[in-house]
Amino acid sequence: MENLIRFITKNSPWFTWLFLAILSIVLLCQTNPYHRSIWFGSANFITANVYDAQSSVTGYFGLRQANVELLERTGILEAENQALRQQLQEYQALDFHQHDSVKHQYRYLIAHVVGNSINQAENYITLDKGAADGVHQDLGVADQNGVIGIVANVSEHYSLVLSVLNPKLRLSVMLKDTEAFGSLVWDGKDSRYAVFEDLPRNVDYNNGDTVVTTGYTSSFPKNVPVGRVVDTFDGGGSFLTLHIELFSNFNRLNAVHVIFNKEQEERDQLQASVSATE
Repeated sequence: MENLIRFITKNSPWFTWLFLAILSIVLLCQTNPYHRSIWFGSANFITANVYDAQSSVTGYFGLRQANVELLERTGILEAENQALRQQLQEYQALDFHQHDSVKHQYRYLIAHVVGNSINQAENYITLDKGAADGVHQDLGVADQNGVIGIVANVSEHYSLVLSVLNPKLRLSVMLKDTEAFGSLVWDGKDSRYAVFEDLPRNVDYNNGDTVVTTGYTSSFPKNVPVGRVVDTFDGGGSFLTLHIELFSNFNRLNAVHVIFNKEQEERDQLQASVSATE
């Protein structure tokens, strides 16, 4: 307290000058309209700048909350986007670009992959549909891109599919443009590729040609996509072996469709009767 009194006493001339200056300004503004207008204009300018600075600071700190809310909304939209992609994938699987008569003969059941292998010597795929859904052996399985495999075994609620990436599966295929046919089999090397065997040497073809199913078996309709020609292996003799890049990505299988052929039983019985008489 003594220090404060000493400070005020020591600087009393300055405090006296400051008091008189403020008093003079107040009296001048009260008695002179011109100076009053200047004073209020300056005060409003200063106040406006203070409010503007305050608004900027408040807005800056408010960005954090806005950013959090934006991230939350982005997460919700991404989840919805993924769900829509899944639905689109399933709808595309139903529309396999077949003629109306072929569509009438075949029925498609959507299933989801719950187990899959691509690096084994013999690969299988497990689906979440089984005998309770009408699934049985020898039904074809494909996704929106192409052939996946053929049902090998079923339980009540699941089915085991013999994958295209399994040397035990030999699929009847052909070049789409010429309909020259042969067999597709996996060589056990790369999950992206398979080989087209037994193609007659005199057939015209080019790299990039599309390979599709022949429809010779009851598991698949004709013209289901399989892959494209990328290379040729010439082992001599009357036939060529083509390297095929598969359309389906076996490393990212999700929704697939099981193909029911309404005429499969009749066709299989007829073929079995011919074999029995030989």
